[in-house]
Amino acid sequence: MADRIYLRHSTDKQTDARQGHTLAALLAVGAPTYEDPATSSRQLSLDRAGFGRLLHEAAVGDTIRIADAARLFRSVADILALRSVLIGRGLHLRVESGLLSGIDLASDDPGTKMMVSVLAAVLEFQRDMISENTREGVAAAEASGKTLGRPTALDRDQTAVVVAAYREGSAVKVLARQHQGASKTIRRVLGRSSRPRTA
Repeated sequence: MADRIYLRHSTDKQTDARQGHTLAALLAVGAPTYEDPATSSRQLSLDRAGFGRLLHEAAVGDTIRIADAARLFRSVADILALRSVLIGRGLHLRVESGLLSGIDLASDDPGTKMMVSVLAAVLEFQRDMISENTREGVAAAEASGKTLGRPTALDRDQTAVVVAAYREGSAVKVLARQHQGASKTIRRVLGRSSRPRTA
């Protein structure tokens, strides 16, 4: 029987640092670790590549360890489908922090089943509220005339200067230095130019 660690974060800007801190003791002894970086919680756990590999390698009696419940599931449908698979394979699931710490979420007793269903419903509600608040925030920003998304690195006048200089033979790196930007920003500004790009 072995402990197997599962880590997940939702976007490229997030890291596993907090989860790693919670699971530090297990990581220190070399427990097998499986990750699904930059994976939406909307993707069911059973459909994730890292978690699928964990299930493939796990043996009867092994325990899956997660830092918090939201790393693995956020919907009632997800946890119910997950529990069915874990119970069928004789695996255990333990959350290392929060109210559910120390409880085997893959236990087949009625009390655990009820508690897990309530938890999943709360997590699903929380996820839906975050999505709703985001949509409302975007709508309010657009209604007030705010421009959303990444700001343009160069204004129109600067863009015109860059395009003209590029057509006259200036290299992308030179233009990037002149305008205190990155080469990829200059390439993006240039878009599709008929002149072959130079380094």
